Amino acid sequence: MTAATPSRADLYWELARRLTKVHGVSDAAPRARALRAVEERFGPVEAARSNMLIEDLAEVLRACDQRLGGLRAYLEEIGRDRTNTVAWGAVEEVYRRLHPVRLLAPADYDTLAGLLKQCATVEGLRALALRFLPFVPDPDTYGDARADPVDALLTAFEDAAHMEDEPHPLLAFVEAVAVREEGAAAQQLTVWNRRVARRLGCTDGQLQRVRAAEAAYAGRPFEPSRLLMEIVSHPAAPDEFHIRGWLLAPGEGPRALLGDRKVTSLRRLEEMVAALHQLTLDELGELSAGLRVEFMLPRPLLWLAVDQIMVRPSGSVARPLGADHTVLVRSRDRIRNRHWWPALRRRLNWLELHPEGRFDDAAVQYVPHGGELSPAALVAQLRHAETPVCFVLFEPPQYTGDMADDPVTALLEAGIPAIVAVRGNGDHENARLELWKVLDGRLDALPERVRVLRGGVGPAGGALSTLDLHRHVTLVWDSRDGLEGAEAVLGHPRTGGGIP
Repeated sequence: MTAATPSRADLYWELARRLTKVHGVSDAAPRARALRAVEERFGPVEAARSNMLIEDLAEVLRACDQRLGGLRAYLEEIGRDRTNTVAWGAVEEVYRRLHPVRLLAPADYDTLAGLLKQCATVEGLRALALRFLPFVPDPDTYGDARADPVDALLTAFEDAAHMEDEPHPLLAFVEAVAVREEGAAAQQLTVWNRRVARRLGCTDGQLQRVRAAEAAYAGRPFEPSRLLMEIVSHPAAPDEFHIRGWLLAPGEGPRALLGDRKVTSLRRLEEMVAALHQLTLDELGELSAGLRVEFMLPRPLLWLAVDQIMVRPSGSVARPLGADHTVLVRSRDRIRNRHWWPALRRRLNWLELHPEGRFDDAAVQYVPHGGELSPAALVAQLRHAETPVCFVLFEPPQYTGDMADDPVTALLEAGIPAIVAVRGNGDHENARLELWKVLDGRLDALPERVRVLRGGVGPAGGALSTLDLHRHVTLVWDSRDGLEGAEAVLGHPRTGGGIP
C-alpha cells in the first residue's frame, strides 16, 4: 500500500461502477432482489436515494458493508449466473481491496500487536522493518481505522512480497525483534513465531536459519553451532593420537570436517585442533558467533588441557581456545555406554525442575585437595539420588588403567552431568575461594561462567582470578542435546584410550 491508496468511500464508488458493467445489474430487479436477501439475513439496510444509478448503488454497498458479511452476501446474490465473466473478476478485485485476505488470524494479529507495543519504540520497529520491506508507510496512510503505527506496520507486512522457499518477511521481522529483546518479551515473540510459522508454511529449519542470521546480524548470542572433536590414544603409545571432527549447525545434521587423522605428538594434535577451528570459522562466517567447541575424550585423556590449545583465527592475535569459546569436555565412555544414560537423565530432570539451583548449594559436592574418593562408596551414595549434580575436584584423579577402581568412572556411571576439575594449582584453599567467587550462580549457566573465567578478564576490565585459574579448569559437561548429538556423530567408535 502507498500514499495513493483510495479511501473506502472511493472503493464503494469503484465497486458500484464495475458492477454496472456486469450484464443485467443495471436493471432494478436483480439489485432489489439482492437487497431483500441481505435484509432477510441481517435486518433493514438504510441507504439514501438520489435516483443516480452509481451513487445509489455505492450507498447500498456501503450500507450492506456495515453488517458483518453483508457486502459479501449482497454480491453473492446479485452475482448469480454472472460470476464466470471478465467483468465479474473486476468486481472481485475491488472487493478484495475492501476486504483483503488477512495473513494472520485475528487472535494472532492482536497478540503480535500487543507484544510489539511492549517491546521497542515505534521508531525502532520502523527502522528494523526497513530490512524486510522496500518502504514503511506512515500510519495515516490507512485512515482513521489504522491510525496506530504498529497496526500500519503490520498491514504493510500483510502486503509484503513473499519469495518461495523463504520465510514470510513478517516472520523474519519478528525474529529480528525477538533477538534484540531480553527475558519474557523475547521468549513470547519466539513462541508466537514458531506457532504461526507452521500455519504460513515455514519449516522449523527455515525459521532456525532466520533466527541464527538475525542474531548474528544483531551481535547477540543465539542457538550456537557446535564443533565436535573426538580424540583418542592408546596407553602403549601415549604420544600418538587419532582425531576426528564434525560441525553441527542448528537445524542440520552432522557434517564431517575431518576423518580419522593420526598425529604423533601433542604439538601436532594442537595444530590439528587449531586447523579444525579455523575451518569451522571459514564455513560459518558471521554465524560463528557463539560457536561451542566440544571434545569427546576417553577416560585417560579427560583432563587434557584442550581449552588451552592456542588458536590464531585468520592469523590474528594468538589466544587459548577457551578464551574465545565455550569449551566443554564430554565423556566418550558415557556416550558409548547407553545403560549409563538413565542416571544422567534423572539428574538432568532435577536441574530442569530446579532452575534456580546454585553452584554453592547441596547440588554441588566439593572434594578438597588430598580428599579420597572411593568408587564403591560413590556408587552406594549416588545410585538412587537426584543430587548432587556437580562435583568439584581439586585434585582430579588420574586414570590408572582399571575402570573398576576409578572414582571418576563411578561419577560418570552415576550420571553426574557436571565435573569441575582444577588441574594442578598449588594454592588449593585460596583456589577454592576464587573458584566459588567466579562460578557462583545458576548451575545450568555453568558453561557460560567457565567461559568467562577462561577469558581471564572481569566486567570492569580487572582480573577475575589472581591464581591463574583460567588456565587450569576442565569442565566435563553433559546435557540432553549434547549427549544425543555426540552419539549421532560417533556411530561405531574406534577402540582407543586404553578402553577395550
